[in-house]
Amino acid sequence: MLFSSDMIKIASGWRRLMKRIAFLLVLISLLLLKPGAAAPLVRDDTNGAYRLIFKGCYNGTGMGMVTPNFVTLRGDNLVDEAGKPVDFTAQKLDVQNHRFHGAISAGGTIVVISGRVDPSGGALKKARLICTFEAVGVGFGRVAGEHN
Repeated sequence: MLFSSDMIKIASGWRRLMKRIAFLLVLISLLLLKPGAAAPLVRDDTNGAYRLIFKGCYNGTGMGMVTPNFVTLRGDNLVDEAGKPVDFTAQKLDVQNHRFHGAISAGGTIVVISGRVDPSGGALKKARLICTFEAVGVGFGRVAGEHN
């Protein structure tokens, strides 16, 4: 006889043993993992004052303020492409997941703002604020700054 009942018993016992060994190896590897080792805690250091530089259709410097809920942008010495001073103040732009956007009136036109705040870490030595803006009918620009 080619197959006997003894051979089937040996094969099924071998499979049962291999399943138990595999289960024990998985269990041991799970027990050796340290909790929290996969993702270190990220420190949020984005809150506070920022020095800003405006480039594009409006050029100059300014200040920014970041809180957990809002971003405020203010251009102190902004001029348009013709050299005329521009009053650029964006109050309380809502922040969600380190991103913000909104629209203001500056230089006699509507300005649409969209940006983000990046915490320090990795290649960044300080937290930074970056956004783009479009002055409708005038042009585009960018704002960049680092935490004081």
